This record gives sequence, C-alpha cells and structure tokens, in this order.
Amino acid sequence: MALITKDGDQAENAADAPKIEFPCENYVIKVVSLEVEDIHVTLAECFKVHAPEMNPDTAKVNRSSKGRFVSYSFRIVARSEAQLSALHGDLMAIEAVKMVM
Repeated sequence: MALITKDGDQAENAADAPKIEFPCENYVIKVVSLEVEDIHVTLAECFKVHAPEMNPDTAKVNRSSKGRFVSYSFRIVARSEAQLSALHGDLMAIEAVKMVM
C-alpha cells in the first residue's frame, strides 16, 4: 500500500513523506462500505486476522443520510507497513467495501 502525493509520486520517495513509528498505538483505519447485512461482522473477522487485539465493538459508526453507505473508524496497534498493506488488501477484497483510509 503506497501513499501517493498530489503530484502522483509515491510518498516514500517524496521529501515530505509521512513517517510512522512502529508500533503505533491507536492507529485509525477508516472503512466505507455499502450498508449490507452483517458487514460489521465481516470487517471484524478481517481485523481479527491482522490486528487481533482490536475490539470491533469500539468502532465509531456513521451511516449516510440515505442509508446506503456506512463508515467505520477502527483503532488498531499498527505494527508494520506489511501489516497495514495486508489489512488494506484484505479489506478492499470485500465486495461491499468501497474505500479504506
């Protein structure tokens, strides 16, 4: 998972690349998905694989005004770039998920 700057460069190659010191407590992962049955359970299962210490019941949940989309803010202990990349890939593989930040 590479961060891309507004100029289209990979952030790690950019002079102002954000730096994360691992482990990083309370790292926020935001997920936007369609509002489908059991999506919270599906997301929780994915997080359990990559961040087993995370309690999915503590996620902040916001629903869109028309009820089509739902966004979640999960807090995890980020241990490495590889962990974040694998988590991002697995979350994006879920059909209902539209965005992961």
